[in-house]
Amino acid sequence: MEAPTVDTFVNLAVGLAGAIIGGYFTLRGTKIAHKLAMEKEANAERERMVSTLMLLRTEINAAWRIFKEEIGDELLAQDDETPYLTLFPIGESPFPLFNSAPQALNLLPHDLAQDIVHFYMRAKGLIAMIEMNNRDYEQALQYARSQLASFLDQARQKNLEMPEDMQQRIFKGGVDFMAALLGMGSTADGMRGLSRELDPVVGRITAAVDDLLVPI
Repeated sequence: MEAPTVDTFVNLAVGLAGAIIGGYFTLRGTKIAHKLAMEKEANAERERMVSTLMLLRTEINAAWRIFKEEIGDELLAQDDETPYLTLFPIGESPFPLFNSAPQALNLLPHDLAQDIVHFYMRAKGLIAMIEMNNRDYEQALQYARSQLASFLDQARQKNLEMPEDMQQRIFKGGVDFMAALLGMGSTADGMRGLSRELDPVVGRITAAVDDLLVPI
């Protein structure tokens, strides 16, 4: 058997070096590709977070502005235990953006995510109170109409005309009586309490989102 020649050793060395170099560059390429993939995923997550924040900020601010302008400011101007005798219709799904994006909340900073969840959970409680207040006020109005109709019928039977101001007093008395019977003052107090609780939460959310979305 012939002994290995110098050329054989050279070829082996060249082949081994080529394998090592090839493996190194393959490994390096894999690491670079993995890093780029991770960076792409991180960028995609940030884009989802930014989109989610912009949508939620818009929904929260729009909902809160409408509430304050239409009933909130007036409600808070009342004394405690005063019934809120106003109808405020609410749609079937008042928070469509939040309901469609809960999976994106885990991308948000912890404190901000907590404030957003706090707002929506308590806002849903406020909505439930408003809906109850609407039902009770409708019942109070129905009772007052019935009372007024009864008094008007009695007046007609006696061939009497009831002055407009007396009709208004009878109607208002019927509403006030039923509102007190239904505990509408307590419901209004609950609405006032939630309104005071949520106002600073909306302020914190707005400020935190604005800070996050400022370009670096």
